Amino acid sequence: MKNSAGKFVIAFVLGMVLMFVLDMVFHFNNSIEKELEREAQRAQKKIENIFK
Repeated sequence: MKNSAGKFVIAFVLGMVLMFVLDMVFHFNNSIEKELEREAQRAQKKIENIFK
């Protein structure tokens, strides 16, 4: 009984770590995407200002 409980605890901890890592990766990816979007908006405004 002890062995299966230990395996469950280890699997649970590994699952939590995996979810945490995936959350960090997707949050990081989302922030890069937002920054690229901001840069595109700035470039578009500069181009529009040139043609005004």
